[in-house]
Amino acid sequence: MKNDRLVAAALAGGSVLAATWAGSRFSPRTARTGLWYASLRKPRYTPPGPAIGAVWSVLDVLLGYAGYRLIAERHRPGAVEAIAAWLTTVSGLAGFQAAFFGAKSPAAGTATSAAMCAAATTTAGLASRIDPSASAAMAPLALWTGFATFLSEEIWRRNRA
Repeated sequence: MKNDRLVAAALAGGSVLAATWAGSRFSPRTARTGLWYASLRKPRYTPPGPAIGAVWSVLDVLLGYAGYRLIAERHRPGAVEAIAAWLTTVSGLAGFQAAFFGAKSPAAGTATSAAMCAAATTTAGLASRIDPSASAAMAPLALWTGFATFLSEEIWRRNRA
């Protein structure tokens, strides 16, 4: 039983770390991408970069925790579906960065963010039947990605060629 929990923690944590690392390759902290992002017209409610980084640090931990809880309960009815939704959410960590910053496409970023929001919301809903703690851990991510979708769409709208 203890080994199952260690495996679940390693799989969940490793998945989130790998996706975060993959997404960081397209970070606005790189000089060229940073210049492009700085040139975009953004709404006043755009959070400053350090705030976004701090929020994502917490969300990554919560995402890893939710995954750990779901993977540890993988034998329960409905767990496979919840884990699949969770993995889809995790893929959004790299996908958004690649779409928005890598492709320099607010439109693609908006679509990716909306998909990630849907996946996080689905994960929270499915997890509620398996592990309420995992479901609760997903709620902040669902809310944040909803905001991120709204923000990305506004940036897209303001910067259409």
